[in-house]
Amino acid sequence: MRNKIYAFSALLSLLAVVSACTAGKVIDTNQAENFKLENYKSFDFYKTDLEIDKMPTYAQRVDWIKEAIKENLESRGVQKDTENPEMLVNIGVFIEEKVQTRETDLRSDPPMYMGQRNYHWEVQEIPVGTYNEGTFTLDFVDKVSQEMVWQGVGKSIITKKDDAAKKNIEQATQKLFAEIE
Repeated sequence: MRNKIYAFSALLSLLAVVSACTAGKVIDTNQAENFKLENYKSFDFYKTDLEIDKMPTYAQRVDWIKEAIKENLESRGVQKDTENPEMLVNIGVFIEEKVQTRETDLRSDPPMYMGQRNYHWEVQEIPVGTYNEGTFTLDFVDKVSQEMVWQGVGKSIITKKDDAAKKNIEQATQKLFAEIE
């Protein structure tokens, strides 16, 4: 009976993680007083010297992020120009491994007899699994002044399935762009 309760608790925890694998949420946005996206006609991504090639899974996802940003900017009339862009786009991704826990309960985790009637039981957090959570920052920098004119920050659970990850990236990018005034 106890094993069935543990299995059921683990299943509920797994379902909570899977159902939480959505496009995430926008945490914060900031923009310069005079920022208007329509004032920019061209953009390009910052050039970095990161060795993303050593992490092919993440390299593919960074490409998806760039493509989603490109599509959103182009739909607003800002075209990609690698020669002389008016605005530079910087992408930041921070991935953190998190531990999913559940709280002990008298129904599923009863106290065990220890002898001499020294019973002690308290609610505890028990680890049931791990998952990755990603924080994504999107910065727009005016190329002439070299000042950041807009920043958006989002957070989401990272799924291992490529199809779902690509869809989440597209939706999360759209949510960030919806915050641009």
